[in-house]
Amino acid sequence: MTKPPYTVDSIRFGLVSPGDLGEGATEIKDNGHSSHVVYTPPNSIPTCPYVQRSEDVEVNVEPAIEPVGGNATGRIIVAPQLVGPSSLPVVTQGAVVFESPSLADSTMNTVVAEATKCPATFSVLGGPPSVVGEYKVGSRSIEINGWKGYAQHLVHTSPPDVNPDTYDDLVTVVVHKENAIVYVGYAQIKAVGKRADSDEKVKALMKTTLGRLG
Repeated sequence: MTKPPYTVDSIRFGLVSPGDLGEGATEIKDNGHSSHVVYTPPNSIPTCPYVQRSEDVEVNVEPAIEPVGGNATGRIIVAPQLVGPSSLPVVTQGAVVFESPSLADSTMNTVVAEATKCPATFSVLGGPPSVVGEYKVGSRSIEINGWKGYAQHLVHTSPPDVNPDTYDDLVTVVVHKENAIVYVGYAQIKAVGKRADSDEKVKALMKTTLGRLG
């Protein structure tokens, strides 16, 4: 029986590194990132970030899926020491590796089905100031180097009395190939009036990282 092509170690090799982002970036092993704001389990795959904070979502949608039968790389963050409008992005990433491509296929179908339920708009009315506001979500299919999945673009604007100067520009990419599912969240803080460009930037970044994986 032929062994599946990807292992946890080989996938970790292909993930975004500080060198991919540039000077000032550092790597953090995440054991509970945003646990006080928007917690999802470190070994889960994101499907609809921030939705668990919303009070006006009419469809039952999970913010992340915890796969059964896979080995996770854990969640790894690559980010600047100080995050702001002029800083490098924050990249939150990870992967789940399965014993067979069929298990990965089945899990990816579950992830896509859940992500499809993510509403086009929703609001967060209460909680930390960093998450309160309006959210707009769009999604499109993506294929890079044989890896197939989707890119979900989320824009978060705060109420004017909380933060009138910046907005959050987040793109989450989830892709699947053979026996592995890889996800990358690419988040930037943008000055109001500046164009949202995380979608373009994360695609260029993933061409490099997924190219390493083959």
